Amino acid sequence: MELSLLTLNLHTYQQHNHHCPFDTMHQHEREVQIIAEAIAHLQIDVICFQEVGEYMYDSISHPYGEIPSNMAFRICNKLRSWGHYYHIHQDWSHIGFYRWREGTAILSRYPLQHNYSAYVSRDHRKDNYMSRNVTLSCICVPYFGLLHVANVHLSWAHHGFYDEYYELTKLIRSRLPFGVRGDLIAGDFNAPAGEPAYNHIVYDAEYVDQFHELHPHRFYQPSFHGRIDGWESGLPKRIDYIFKRNGSPMQIRAMDEIFNNHFYPKVSDHYGYLARFVMY
Repeated sequence: MELSLLTLNLHTYQQHNHHCPFDTMHQHEREVQIIAEAIAHLQIDVICFQEVGEYMYDSISHPYGEIPSNMAFRICNKLRSWGHYYHIHQDWSHIGFYRWREGTAILSRYPLQHNYSAYVSRDHRKDNYMSRNVTLSCICVPYFGLLHVANVHLSWAHHGFYDEYYELTKLIRSRLPFGVRGDLIAGDFNAPAGEPAYNHIVYDAEYVDQFHELHPHRFYQPSFHGRIDGWESGLPKRIDYIFKRNGSPMQIRAMDEIFNNHFYPKVSDHYGYLARFVMY
């Protein structure tokens, strides 16, 4: 049994930022189409999106995100219209770029159980762009069982990363008794490879960096190009990851950059990562 997982920061509708939010959303139909085509063509099983934008003046739906302005839901609907049914679970953290509810979303070809979201930052205010809400799901993978996936967008080291990571791991451990067989954390960690925040994740080997496991010679290869929000100074860095709990009965087989203008066009200020696992 194999399983594929994509992680991608969507950049909260900033690829084509116009004064009118409706023009902005319309211009992003290109990104919606490219991402949906890649998911359908590559038959990706699980997708973790960060910086999912939704217009702040639209009514909040229940469950959250199922409205036309939500970019993850737009991608999900596009896939469904082509006959590819994906389940979806999402929530939002804060207002980003002055007009968007910004959050994270998990899509899956397989049923989702125990969907949950929670703040891991000390601040839970929606008007503070440093507040951080994570989404978590247990995915019912055929012939394997429950795979726990945490989809995260954490703060920089000097803005609360260590406290957020502690709360995240405490939350994940509280959910493992659900009968989970595998455990992944994916997303934008804002923790550059080799620097203290990254080392804090891997120092005890509880979680293993899957890109490094396959490509140790590319350890510092950045996950974005140029200067992006929060990283305007210095060289590009690797800050997007998929971490696997050590000992989980699954093995990384392939992990590649995607949406980097070589393997599908760029759709964000971040590249994506596409991982393929063998499930035992």
